Amino acid sequence: PASRSKVERCQSSTMVGSPSASSFLTRSPDASFACPPSPGYACPPSPGNPLRSPFSLHEWAEMKIGPRKRISLANSGWLAKLCSWVPGLMVFPAMAMLLWSAIFWPQVFYMVSVGLSIYNLFYTINLSVSSAIGLKKMHWEVGVDWHAKLKSLQAESPNDTSVMHIVIIPNYKEEEDMMLETLLNLAQSGLASDSMWVVLAMEEREGVLARDKASRLIDKTRHLFADISATFHPDLPGDVKGKSSNTQWAYRQQQRRLGPQLKSHDKTRVFISCCDADVLWHPQYFSAVSYKALCMSQKERSWTVFQPPILLLRNLFSCPGPTRLTGYATILFVLGGLANQNFAPHLCYSSYTITYALASHHLIDGWDRDVIAEDHHMFCKCFFASIWEQLEAQHILESKEAGNSGASTSGVKPMMQLTPVFLPATSYLVQSDGWLSSIMARFTQARRHAQGLAELSYVLLQHFHLLRTERTSRLALFTHTRIAGIAGKMSAVHIIAPFHCLAVILATSLLVEQTFRWILSLGTSGVLQTLTERGLEGWLAMKSLDGVKWALCAVFGALPPMGIMLTGLSYVVVKDLLEGKLTKDASILKKIGATEPAVPDIQGSAIGPNGLGFWKCTSLLAMMIYDHVTGGVITMVLYGLIPAAFASWSLLFQNGLNFAYVVGAKPKDKNE
Repeated sequence: PASRSKVERCQSSTMVGSPSASSFLTRSPDASFACPPSPGYACPPSPGNPLRSPFSLHEWAEMKIGPRKRISLANSGWLAKLCSWVPGLMVFPAMAMLLWSAIFWPQVFYMVSVGLSIYNLFYTINLSVSSAIGLKKMHWEVGVDWHAKLKSLQAESPNDTSVMHIVIIPNYKEEEDMMLETLLNLAQSGLASDSMWVVLAMEEREGVLARDKASRLIDKTRHLFADISATFHPDLPGDVKGKSSNTQWAYRQQQRRLGPQLKSHDKTRVFISCCDADVLWHPQYFSAVSYKALCMSQKERSWTVFQPPILLLRNLFSCPGPTRLTGYATILFVLGGLANQNFAPHLCYSSYTITYALASHHLIDGWDRDVIAEDHHMFCKCFFASIWEQLEAQHILESKEAGNSGASTSGVKPMMQLTPVFLPATSYLVQSDGWLSSIMARFTQARRHAQGLAELSYVLLQHFHLLRTERTSRLALFTHTRIAGIAGKMSAVHIIAPFHCLAVILATSLLVEQTFRWILSLGTSGVLQTLTERGLEGWLAMKSLDGVKWALCAVFGALPPMGIMLTGLSYVVVKDLLEGKLTKDASILKKIGATEPAVPDIQGSAIGPNGLGFWKCTSLLAMMIYDHVTGGVITMVLYGLIPAAFASWSLLFQNGLNFAYVVGAKPKDKNE
């Protein structure tokens, strides 16, 4: 209303769910804040004395604790645009440099190629060792009866250990049978019947088919859960069609629908799980999350994300080799990232759990509606929110203490943590009808995954906003290193690995070209004579072949050990999964029958309790070696380099948001 004062209107205009000053601006500025006498410290204006400061109330708040609006690449302004350009400015000049040096300055090109090989070798070693540790932890946690531990804990303290799980399943044009499998899998949890509220997050644009499908699924499974319902996400202005905007709509609807239940629970004991429509959770996962969370302090679990290892192995044997190879790489990325978070925190991936306290925090306010990589983005938003909140709290404390800030505050470190739950969740690799169509479907999905480069820009944008505040000195060095670690992890996956692939391709081309040039200069007889007289060692010692030796080092130097580590570890994980060692429920003592599949929902499952047997193990290992040898380059080019280039181009000109979200194709018959 026009009758309100300018300051009151300014206060109420602050956006909900942003790193804003709203939590303290609603108080009387005169009563809440004293003006520190330090020079250069502007006092906030107040209704009684609007001329106390040369800054407006919002300008003052923004300077002290950060921007009042939600930080987004979609915002107008030079900083958001500059951050959106960063991936493109990294990708395209680097591509040009590699091509130029390969043609005009081969020695420099070989040195860069060797450097990339060495980096990726050590990165792979780190992932492999960490993944081996993660595999050991996974075996240990699978053998624990987490539900029994949870019930024992709840029996000791029944008043403050109740839990509530909301499981949101965003989907669009997914097969009904597959979604029924997902729901039946959820029902295997010991918490399903009394503590699990399932939400089928449908898309309204799917039409009447979505409503009919949701109705049938609810009718078939309503007796299995405390509650199951469906939401229908409409096409709204500002929404980027996809998982994030759909999840946010479902989250908002459940806030309204389950209001009484949510108010009666401690927010840190209400868990929200977001999962893909084809994910099969471990039966003990939700009990393990509950137990681990209840063993934390209330503050600690309010800033915790729980992440299981995601194994894309449900249809391993019917996919093309290059697609299978991405599944093997995911094993290392997920297990290694979860087991070793010393250099950088692992990011949310595919399916994860957060507390309602975190989702409803005023700096987070659910999922953003204008992003594509919802999992990575949600982690990054929560990570930075934990920093902004502390800066805001420190500012309030200092203002109340009239400038005695030095004795009462310390370096701000992120409170956000990702807690691994080493109980694997399995899902499908992309598969369509036929080999070529499956390759193209996986390429389409890879383009969507590459849009995760936008999260690199988002991390930089958040960091720059932190650096622009007057409270930069309050950030601990650890905070800057963690932010650098997140940016480095994204760069390693989306930029450095594809560029190593490009360098290998160019080095191979130079190797072939220089070898043919040498053969033509000597002739066939001269080559045979040289090899006969000097042997292979003498041939390689020839000065004229210095370029060839550099190329051999660049192409083959790091690839064999990388391939051995990747193949060996992924083989063990796949074998253990097919034999049921990673999916068994510790609360069930029944043994597998002689003719029963060890893992009924996984293609290629072992039959009976004795595992795969020698010949099947040998066949599995041979298939995985063949995939690595023949599909490595294709995989990195089709699913890494080209999608990264597309994503970088999109960020340069469209903030990365003008992208059609296409759901990955799944097999219609899990046994085909």
